[in-house]
Amino acid sequence: MADYIYKLEMSGFLWEVHAPVELEVHDNCTPFLTDRPGADVLFRFRIEQPPERGTLVHERSPRVWQEDDGALRIERLPAAAVKACASIWMREDDPFTVTGCIYPDRVGFIRSLDHLLDASELELLLSRLDIFNLHSSFVRRPEGDAILFTAPSGTGKSTQADLWAEYAGADILNGDRSMLRRVDGVWTAFGSPFAGSSNIFRNESAPVRALVVLRQAPENTIRRLPLAEAFRAIYSESVLPRWHTEAHQHIISLVTEIVSEVPVYLLACTPDERAVTLLKKTLEGEPT
Repeated sequence: MADYIYKLEMSGFLWEVHAPVELEVHDNCTPFLTDRPGADVLFRFRIEQPPERGTLVHERSPRVWQEDDGALRIERLPAAAVKACASIWMREDDPFTVTGCIYPDRVGFIRSLDHLLDASELELLLSRLDIFNLHSSFVRRPEGDAILFTAPSGTGKSTQADLWAEYAGADILNGDRSMLRRVDGVWTAFGSPFAGSSNIFRNESAPVRALVVLRQAPENTIRRLPLAEAFRAIYSESVLPRWHTEAHQHIISLVTEIVSEVPVYLLACTPDERAVTLLKKTLEGEPT
């Protein structure tokens, strides 16, 4: 059976997906499609029921088996699915080549490229590229740098991003999830195809000026968080492969580094222009 090949650029890396069936490419993936040559991460999927072998080492989603040859077979339950649709295999001796199988009776549920990516272990692969995902609304200021608003769902990330677009001329590059890594020593935020209900998923990036933890309040106050408090706030909103000890520890290291080098603020705020004004004044008074 011929492969259908899809290439994406995410966080400056090339991801190539070989699928045994044609996949829909939804609007969230379209900005990330590329025809650039090469691949940093390669996925090869086939239609097959995986053999039952190895030792089950993690029972909850994802279910993980350690096979005798050292490979990990990972079976993730994708969002909105009641039954697993696919497995992938990862090997330590070839960490950026992923083989996978789509179960024959579940082919119809892997209808799109983002569904197939959702069934893969992206956070583990991202950690191997020194990247971590942060639940955040990502805005780029006219000055060219980024502010990431982070908080539990429903706290007002999208509201503050919209206010910055309206009152400060900012561009919203992603409404739900930002990919973070160093570029030439500078912490940089990248848009991703995963944007929740915001439907904002631009394939653009910007150096990070500040991380802003939001809390709703009747009046606006702001303070810069000390390192321990900043770490707890950013760690709690990071997307973590907790089942994989090494990758989890590596993301802990990345979070520790970014909160040591990028200012983290707690903004207790109202949903209006006053919150924008307070944060702008704060940033203007801080050295870059």
